[in-house]
Amino acid sequence: MNLLTKVELVAEFIVTFLFRKRAGTIQPVEVARELIRAMLKNKQVSISNVYVPNVYRVYLHPTDLAVFESFGETFLIELAKHIYDEGSKQGYTFLTLPVVEIKKGEDMEQGSVNIKIEFNHSIVANWQIEEEKVPRDAEELEKTTVLVDSVRFASSLAKEDSRKICPYLEIIKGPDQGKIFYLDQDEFIIGRNADCDLRVQDLEISRHHLRLFTENHRWFVQDLGSTNGTYVNKLRVDRYMINPGDKIKAGQTLFCFNVEK
Repeated sequence: MNLLTKVELVAEFIVTFLFRKRAGTIQPVEVARELIRAMLKNKQVSISNVYVPNVYRVYLHPTDLAVFESFGETFLIELAKHIYDEGSKQGYTFLTLPVVEIKKGEDMEQGSVNIKIEFNHSIVANWQIEEEKVPRDAEELEKTTVLVDSVRFASSLAKEDSRKICPYLEIIKGPDQGKIFYLDQDEFIIGRNADCDLRVQDLEISRHHLRLFTENHRWFVQDLGSTNGTYVNKLRVDRYMINPGDKIKAGQTLFCFNVEK
């Protein structure tokens, strides 16, 4: 079983007994530290990404559990955000925003913790990433900088024209194998319908199957509720950032995303 197959088995748990204490109630900071260890220990490497678990179930002795439950849901969200922040710093990929659950453990000693992790693409977190608010002064400074940079950029357009990057999709498997589609606009709809930007003759592809779009100079793929799903490097995705060389599968058609320089 390869690593990517392990990622796709959402029912599979990797259980780690991280530490034990002889006596005393476990502290929240200790749980946070051990959650990060569980994340680092259970990395899964794909062709272009390093995936880490997005579901963490913490099992505690009933006495410890009672203390943590008194903190409420806010504490669980704090732990989930802590995992996300640490994983993002390392450039790791989560299937969804991480979720932390705390449960009663069977036959556990007080002060011990048992963490079960899971890769689950269908889990929905009850928190969102907060956008940083830019102070007005900083915003004005940024606009000024952009204006200055735009003048410099305009003077070098002639040189840069000859080195433009042109992204494209090549069909490397399926009924339309060999076709190449250059992505010369910000959004493309792929499917069997006549109004699609990229129409594919594959009966297993939905009429409007997936969307490719650019955001902040990066390309993303988004499934449009298709019947058979959209996969990137064998991982089923809803919305996913793609890199040159990534393989996108829809129906029986396999695309390769790349760039021409």
